[in-house]
Amino acid sequence: MFVVKNRFSGLLLMLAIIMILSACSSGAGSATTEQTTAGTEATNGSTETTTASSNDSGTSANATRIYKSLSGDVEIPAEPQRIVTDMYVSDLLALGVKPVGAIKYYLENPFYADQVADVENIGDRGSVSLEKVVELNPDLIITYSADAEEIEKYQKIAPTVVIPYGTFTNVHDEIRGFGELLDKSEEAEAWLKTYDEHIGAARAKVKAVIKPEETFSILEVSDKSYYGYGDNFGRGGQAVYRALELAPLEITKKELMGDTQWKEISREVIGDYAGDHIFLTVDESHANYQGDSIWQNLPAVKNNQVYELQEDRYWYFDPIAIQGQAEEFADMIVERAEQNRK
Repeated sequence: MFVVKNRFSGLLLMLAIIMILSACSSGAGSATTEQTTAGTEATNGSTETTTASSNDSGTSANATRIYKSLSGDVEIPAEPQRIVTDMYVSDLLALGVKPVGAIKYYLENPFYADQVADVENIGDRGSVSLEKVVELNPDLIITYSADAEEIEKYQKIAPTVVIPYGTFTNVHDEIRGFGELLDKSEEAEAWLKTYDEHIGAARAKVKAVIKPEETFSILEVSDKSYYGYGDNFGRGGQAVYRALELAPLEITKKELMGDTQWKEISREVIGDYAGDHIFLTVDESHANYQGDSIWQNLPAVKNNQVYELQEDRYWYFDPIAIQGQAEEFADMIVERAEQNRK
């Protein structure tokens, strides 16, 4: 009996020790769980505080603001990070913003092509790939489209701001308009300051060799006729008439500088639209254009004051292109004046 009792007592003692250890272990586990939960709650609280703080300062990734567009109020990201646009690549670049996607034609603009090598092509004019736009996951779309159906499709992808072609009639209004859209007015003014300096230098070059009464025309040659252009339809018009402030013919001001910016001109009456100097847009098939007898007898042709422009370089009419074209035109005019003096 004594031996049994001792063994039994030993078993009871061991059981008691096991129970105590289990209880301690359970208590420790509960304490650990409570600490972990408390830690999680503290982390969530920190995230909420950071988000709230970001919202207060307007810098949260989710923060938005209202942009009053011509087509109505649009809620857009306060600081968009992934912008897709069609034609407004130049305006974004001028403000230090690189889009994630744009139309092929505008990505090929020679005046800033070196800045957009890594921007995705979303298709070309009239054939934008909505699938590609979706793939780019934009947080803002800026378009010039006038197609209600296309705009509606864009709006289903991301907040969409519509800026119709012709909304802005000069570089300063355009850059400031985009500065307002992207909340980058300081960057807009800084870019315009540099732009004005470059344009001022180009104007000074031209004024040194051109008399105020000398007139300039912008024409384009085709197989059967010519085309005349005004001051807001590419072919260098913005650079010639607005940036460099060169004088147009009266007929150009009357017929091509309002709502109508271009017209077809028959070969027989081309003399009516030919100024003292002619910027002539040509394609490869019309390079080194000689024309017919009517063309050969134009004063600008006789005086060696026709400047040929390759079409794929001078179709563009964005702010960066206008600055580049104005500087190139100034150099062309000065070089030709020097040649003609010899």
